Amino acid sequence: MHSSLTEVLDRARTAVLNNAAHVSAAPTAPTRLTRWQQQTHIENAARIAALPLQRPSEPPPPRLLASYPDAATVQAARPLSKGEARLWLLLHRLAVDVGQARAYTATPRQVAFHCPALTIAGALGYTDRHIRTLAAGLERAGLLDCGGHAQQVGARSMYDGTLWAVLTLPSAEPPRLRAEDWKHNWRPDFEADVVGKTGAAAETSELLSKSAEPEEHYRAAKRRAGTQSASNAPLWPSSEQVNPANLRSVLDGIAALWRLHSTKRPRAVGALASQIAGTLAEPERRRYWCRVLWQALTAQDEGRTGGLSALAAQFDRLTADLLEGAPWKSPGAVLAARLKGTTS
Repeated sequence: MHSSLTEVLDRARTAVLNNAAHVSAAPTAPTRLTRWQQQTHIENAARIAALPLQRPSEPPPPRLLASYPDAATVQAARPLSKGEARLWLLLHRLAVDVGQARAYTATPRQVAFHCPALTIAGALGYTDRHIRTLAAGLERAGLLDCGGHAQQVGARSMYDGTLWAVLTLPSAEPPRLRAEDWKHNWRPDFEADVVGKTGAAAETSELLSKSAEPEEHYRAAKRRAGTQSASNAPLWPSSEQVNPANLRSVLDGIAALWRLHSTKRPRAVGALASQIAGTLAEPERRRYWCRVLWQALTAQDEGRTGGLSALAAQFDRLTADLLEGAPWKSPGAVLAARLKGTTS
């Protein structure tokens, strides 16, 4: 006798339920831990306890970048020919763009950068020889300092571009390229450009062959002027700007001063005072910093307040302020006022 469809379905349902009843439950964690597991839990707990507590902090204040006067303001009453004026506008624009790319927080009196004269010539539609003639006129006007830069490629010393120091603040004193500018490795990839023939000449030739717009030529110049990498970090803009990194080395000098024998202190104090005066861009105040160091040394020896530790704390505070973009024209004067407040 054939079973009805309903009976077949009932038997199938019953079989499924019976099989489900015999399926083992999901594995559960053991009630007891092994010795290895217990040790692991203890070590993990110790690691967690050693971690610093993560407390919510206020977001840092926005970093205000330097603003730059326009080219006409910097040029002031200096007369320029038509060609010189075109070159000046281009170089000033490049200097401002480079300064903004380097994120200067205080407006430097000048900005130095590296860019082949051929690239500048391509942006203006001049020859590089004519660019050199116009640049000489800008140098006579006190707006520019420039010169060809070279580096070693194998056994050869080859021209890799031109250094430009462009005035960015109105000043009667002309800009000056420094020894650091000449020694700096502006083109770490220059040898690869020479071997692969991918340098400024090839780039300019390609732009000219496709009749590129002036703005495209300018972007090429801006890329070369603003190039920076780990081995090609931007230089501090000028000796008139206080570099916080140099203040760190002053702190190291202060820390080492107290450990010196008394016979070695005079020479070390003189050297450190010169370093401080140079770092703060006030070389005329070297004797003042000698006096400050001797006073701090004496106070430290006698166990009084205002010793070397207090002096180091003020330098550390000044470094932090400058890193946060303090807009002081004379950080040395601010430091001197703070030191006077701590000793009065």
